[in-house]
Amino acid sequence: MTPEETQTETREVLLAPFDLLEGISESARAKTAETFLELLGARVRNPNTRSAYRVAWRAFLGFCSARGLELERVKAYHVGSWLDQHPGSRSTQRQHLAAVRLLFDSLLMRGVVEYNPAARARPPRLVRESSLTPVFEEAEIVTFLDSISLESLKDIRDKAIFSVLLYSWCRVSALINLTIADYYERGGTRWLRFQEKRGKEHEVPVHSKAKEAVDLWLERSYLASNQSAPLFPSFGKNRKTIELRRLDRRSVLKLVEKRAKASGILKRVCCHSFRATGVTEYMNSGGTIEIAQRIAGHTSPATTRIYDRSGDRLTLDEIERVQIGKK
Repeated sequence: MTPEETQTETREVLLAPFDLLEGISESARAKTAETFLELLGARVRNPNTRSAYRVAWRAFLGFCSARGLELERVKAYHVGSWLDQHPGSRSTQRQHLAAVRLLFDSLLMRGVVEYNPAARARPPRLVRESSLTPVFEEAEIVTFLDSISLESLKDIRDKAIFSVLLYSWCRVSALINLTIADYYERGGTRWLRFQEKRGKEHEVPVHSKAKEAVDLWLERSYLASNQSAPLFPSFGKNRKTIELRRLDRRSVLKLVEKRAKASGILKRVCCHSFRATGVTEYMNSGGTIEIAQRIAGHTSPATTRIYDRSGDRLTLDEIERVQIGKK
């Protein structure tokens, strides 16, 4: 991110809510602006986290401005009150509280506030036994992929995208950052090199069906020789011309939703549905949680278990044993 982009983003964060706060000295205002510059330009490096934290800061500053509350007067119960009226899920509330804690930590270091009130606010408890991510049933994912006709170059690219998401279990942010060079051969096998969270590099062998889809895409797109190009670039407005520009996460989500609707899938699905479906089908086929953890790139097997929905079928079978009014 360039200094100009950082300053623009800072102005967006400080837009309206901070300007409405009365009684703030020019010194405190300048130090607060410097704090946001430091957070956005240096401390929060992941663009997805930066975007989420920006939303949190704007929401909290809006809460303060609505109450005429200066940052140096914010107490722990104010942060708690903000969380009580927060419209997001528990996981979003926890993330936004982390953003506000980071903000006050930085303000404390610059002498704008005397203590960090967010450090004393308790986050909402979050206990998950399974992911809320919707999963494709086996017949649904088969229908989803088979419904792509491959008549156009864009169709071929889309099927390659969905195949990589399904068979490599990658996050969409890792998918859109792939370059041609990240699809490489080692020991006679094709591999994909993903750039994951916190700068982690994760390599996964490519499933035969994903390889077939990606190879067809590279053959038809003539991109294979351009090693620095995005593996899955965007198309121009005519949907025929390839632009060497990366897709963004929202664009991929729109592709998923559009293809799901076209294939007759009525339930809500998202990019992460492919990851959850891949883990579930792997476990249904007799896979182990330890290997699933390695493929998914999870630090803890507990995280992988959250995505595993293979037990749902067993549970349903057991529930159906209850036969009332039948002989």
